[in-house]
Amino acid sequence: MNSSAAISKIFWPSHLCSQNLRTGFIIGWNVRSFTACIATVVSDIDLGPLVSALSSLTADPQFASLNRACGVNPVVLGVAIVPFADGMDEQAVSESNAKLLASPSLLEHKETANLWLTIEIKPTYIPSLKSLHCCGFRYSNVSSEIIFYKQPDARKFQFLSLDPLVLDISQINASGALFDASMSPKAAQKRMKSSMGQARLFISSSGRTVTDDMNVTLQQINSSRETEQAVRDKAKHFLRRRARGRSMSEAVRESAVDLSIKVRSKVAVTVTTLWPIIQPFTIRPLMVILFVLRALVEICLWILNLKFPDWAFNGIAIKDMTTTGQQIDLRLQQACFWPWQYFMARKKAWTNTSITRAQYISFYNSMWLVANDIIIGVAFGSFLISNNKYMAEVLQRYVKDYTIDSISAVLEWLTSKNEYPAGLKLNPELNPFLGQLFKWLIEIWADFIISLQPLVPTVINLIGVSGVLGATMSLSLVSDLLAFTTLHIYWFYMVAARIFHWQLTILYSLFNLFRGKKRNTLRHRIDSCDYDLDQLLLGTILFTLLTFLFPTIVVYYLTFALSRVAVICMQATMETVLACLNHFPLFAILLRLKDPDRLPGGLRLEVCPERFFFDRATPLRWVVSSLRSVSAESHQHSQHQDMSKLGRTVPGSNSSLGFRGPQGLTDQGLRSGLHQGTTNGISQQQTHRSSFFNHQDHPQYFPLQQPFSGSAEDSGHIEAIPRSVSYLFLTNSPLPMGAIFFQYSVLWKRLSSHYFTLHVLKCLLSGETIKSIPRLQYPMLPDTRSRFTIHSIKQVLIKFWAFCEETLMDQDPVPLYQVPSSYSGSFGTARR
Repeated sequence: MNSSAAISKIFWPSHLCSQNLRTGFIIGWNVRSFTACIATVVSDIDLGPLVSALSSLTADPQFASLNRACGVNPVVLGVAIVPFADGMDEQAVSESNAKLLASPSLLEHKETANLWLTIEIKPTYIPSLKSLHCCGFRYSNVSSEIIFYKQPDARKFQFLSLDPLVLDISQINASGALFDASMSPKAAQKRMKSSMGQARLFISSSGRTVTDDMNVTLQQINSSRETEQAVRDKAKHFLRRRARGRSMSEAVRESAVDLSIKVRSKVAVTVTTLWPIIQPFTIRPLMVILFVLRALVEICLWILNLKFPDWAFNGIAIKDMTTTGQQIDLRLQQACFWPWQYFMARKKAWTNTSITRAQYISFYNSMWLVANDIIIGVAFGSFLISNNKYMAEVLQRYVKDYTIDSISAVLEWLTSKNEYPAGLKLNPELNPFLGQLFKWLIEIWADFIISLQPLVPTVINLIGVSGVLGATMSLSLVSDLLAFTTLHIYWFYMVAARIFHWQLTILYSLFNLFRGKKRNTLRHRIDSCDYDLDQLLLGTILFTLLTFLFPTIVVYYLTFALSRVAVICMQATMETVLACLNHFPLFAILLRLKDPDRLPGGLRLEVCPERFFFDRATPLRWVVSSLRSVSAESHQHSQHQDMSKLGRTVPGSNSSLGFRGPQGLTDQGLRSGLHQGTTNGISQQQTHRSSFFNHQDHPQYFPLQQPFSGSAEDSGHIEAIPRSVSYLFLTNSPLPMGAIFFQYSVLWKRLSSHYFTLHVLKCLLSGETIKSIPRLQYPMLPDTRSRFTIHSIKQVLIKFWAFCEETLMDQDPVPLYQVPSSYSGSFGTARR
């Protein structure tokens, strides 16, 4: 009879697969049915004291956040039998294991536990499921999937994540998943916990709400190291001493540890007693200094964001007039954002979330960039100050040659009487007029530049001194200096563009009159119109005159338009370099090279050989096994290619699973496997075996299946099917470089969408003004900010004082947060 076999998924820490493991009790979480996540194995302890230690641990308030993150409390899930031990006789080990299995407390707990696992450690240090008990019923022939994982270290910000880590905090802000900057760390953590609780629930196909096993299991894996440490700290007082006597080194070490514990406890008591007395005299002055600095920053931001009237400079803000103003605004906003960002990354508690990790990486990346920016700026500034006279001469020569003499030479060429520039015969009256006009303006500008020559070394020194604030500040001043020295080109371009646009518009209107048509401004279309003879005659004469004058206007317009485009390209290049310096992912790249587990790019499942941990224990065996696996993979790949040419499928190939590489499973396959297990039983009429593998041909691997929870009557059917065991290794995929350098992709999209479009070509052909790209160096800040007003500054300062009291004084200033919710601080989304 064909029946369904039960599948048990066990997530096992890889550090337990070693020769140091001893027989003990398994501590972990029962996710659902036969799915379990193991945290640790505790040896040399009785079951009763261990259960009491776990009960006291779950009742600990400091451990409550971890229990909420993991969904359930850690319990004793079973026993791990190790038939070998260094320095002990095999018979003594077997007798000790048999005594443990026959203990009354273990048998009683086995009958009442929801899940009880009996796992035997093989001589290759790999676990094997021997039996499984569920509510007193034994399931002996249970196919198991043991998935190994390396415990993430929360102190190093390591974690496993199904989705790639999003480093762009501005996108997280836009999606609403990131918290407002004005929110306190405690409030932010409360929202994060509530969002995590909601993420664990989804609607099944039957319409009922069930637990998302995948996210819960990953959270348990991310918290396994803290759980193991907490369990061992609680259970260390109940550990049994081994039979052998204590050596002199152990006695000295234990006495030193006891002495250090006593000293630390005395110091902690002293600090705890004196800190409330010292705190008002140390923290309060610091809070006042921070408050004054924040007030000054807010006033500077308010001044920089003041806007001109609509009739002056098109109503732009003060900071948008210069690149230096934008750079100062960026640094001030970052300074306002850093305290909240630091405390959010610091107060991580037990949770490992991608949001806090993104904040952590963003914070330290900004710190590193600012530090390197200052170092480069000091070096660049020292060079400018020591060579200010030479740099002043070079600057004056280049300004004279490329912004004055070159334009004068072009104007001389256009107004030459003996030549036709570019083969064009310009109007003999209009051409000299325009040429002399622009020459006269250039002479005035040249005299003005010459009068400023004594100040050029001082300007060079000012740019060098600004290097103390960073190379970006010096580069911003250089960009503004370029805009100032080419100001006359901008004026010439605006004059020529305005004349060209007016004449083009008039020619278009007169051409419609010449055809007997006119533009209907109300309906935005061209309608027929009956004109008088005088109107047609006057319009024809004006159209003819403007048509013959149009080539001269076009020549002068193209001359200054191309000059303006060259200046815009130079400014865009400086803006691009400035944005690259402001947002280069230096810290993320170093993390990618040093510790890729801090930058997860998704999950990866690899088939784990049975001798994997045994070979890894010895370096020589590890090298030999690695070479064998590489040769086997290459042979399998060549066999797959040969069979593919014949139109056949290689048995046991991984291509149908969507494997990454020879043995890697993609996120889609992982989701389909881990999302299963939402029902409480298995139908006997339907087989849940995977269509990817043949179970009889490949007993070494059984894919992720539905967990089984059956009754005693089903045990007879289960025993008829042979048990299969599969070993997988769960690791993080490295974060792609495209996700790390996302700032540059954003930068390229902004540049291409602004300059390389038909709108720019239309502006160039129609004489409309080509505008520079705004806010190029802000891809890592929120896109929307509230208005800077006196009232908003007052609210921000109140919130900042509450933030300082909460973080530095460990108080809960709830009344201080009774402010309008429409303002989210100096940055962040304006309304939620």
